[in-house]
Amino acid sequence: MKIVGLITEYNPFHNGHLYHLQKSKEATGADYTVIVMSGNYVQRGEPAIVDKWTRTSMALRCGADLVIELPVVYATSSAEFFAFGAVSVLHNTGIVDSICFGSEHGNLMLLSQIAHFLCDESKDFQENLKKHLSQGVPFPTARTQALFNLLCERDVLKSDENEIKSFLSSPNNILGIEYLKALKTLGSCIKPYTIQRIKAPYHSTDIESSIASATAIRNTFKNKSVQDLSKAMPEESFDLFMKAVDLGTAPIYFDDFSLDLQYILRTTPEENLRLFREITEGLENRILEYASKNFLISDLAKAVKTKRYTLTRIQRALMNIVLQISSRDFGEFQNNGGPQYIRILGFRNTARPLLKELKQCSKLPIVSNFKKSYKEFKGLPKKMLEIESKSTDIYRLHAPNPSQRLIGTEFSSPLIILDQ
Repeated sequence: MKIVGLITEYNPFHNGHLYHLQKSKEATGADYTVIVMSGNYVQRGEPAIVDKWTRTSMALRCGADLVIELPVVYATSSAEFFAFGAVSVLHNTGIVDSICFGSEHGNLMLLSQIAHFLCDESKDFQENLKKHLSQGVPFPTARTQALFNLLCERDVLKSDENEIKSFLSSPNNILGIEYLKALKTLGSCIKPYTIQRIKAPYHSTDIESSIASATAIRNTFKNKSVQDLSKAMPEESFDLFMKAVDLGTAPIYFDDFSLDLQYILRTTPEENLRLFREITEGLENRILEYASKNFLISDLAKAVKTKRYTLTRIQRALMNIVLQISSRDFGEFQNNGGPQYIRILGFRNTARPLLKELKQCSKLPIVSNFKKSYKEFKGLPKKMLEIESKSTDIYRLHAPNPSQRLIGTEFSSPLIILDQ
């Protein structure tokens, strides 16, 4: 049995995701697909526009066989830790033999060269990065320049400078490099593949064809252009999205969390703000300074942003405050292997042989009944479940329909099982 793993957000599931899913099966010859998906929050530090159970159903109806959740503490992390958490989950299933990720350039050899170089030269890279950051340039620019300089010094790359810098600054290439680094760090036997992204750039904001970015799809829905939305999503995915909207569990947006953040900032001692993840180097002072002038969380993030700290970094920091995710808790998880369990969100009935093999081979405890695992777990696994439960309760507070602002949905939501 061949099993390919995909790392996703599906925020929401669109035609580009369907293309990636289908091409991944073709490239690897896989019998089954295992999806590691961000839950109710995503890597940009924002809430998912629609909840994780709806997005799990989207994935299963569009051809995925098994959906596993990436714990929120990793789902809202920087590219390095997002990638490590997701690859760790796939590695610890004990059954995934390949991983296939999207990239802007589709050049696995070059991505692998860079990833191996970074693993072997991490100290030199960090020193070079600090040098560029001290010059006041934005973090992504400093990272790209530091890496480019070291690759040239070591004679690893022989290409046009602009081409390489473009390669190193493309978001999916960066994630791809981090996936490959994580595989090497874990000593994993999972074989990597990459599929080149088609047509729509990662951050494009308009739907111009049947392939559009998730950013464009979210933007289009916000502007009430539902007709255009249907062109860029598989019918099954579009129908599930609109049902969630009709039910009043979606859409949920970043600015919906503004009051949550303002309450915490006004009731938490300044020194305690430093305990939250990604609040470093006096960032809490800057946040408090601008919070009195900017009520909306999106406006505050833009005001706090600096050349050194990107908007997404600030968004993650603010969301960590809202979700009360501390640096200490994350450090404990990371120092003890990363994700503490394999949490199943849903599967296709035809994939039961896959589940049987997972139960036999998994290196981590499997969570298929949240309530049962919550009672049985102790220590770090229990703490990770507690953070997940609290984060979901906060997410549900912002459902457009007040009757859907439920508490304890982690305990009451059943597995999504597709009878096909």
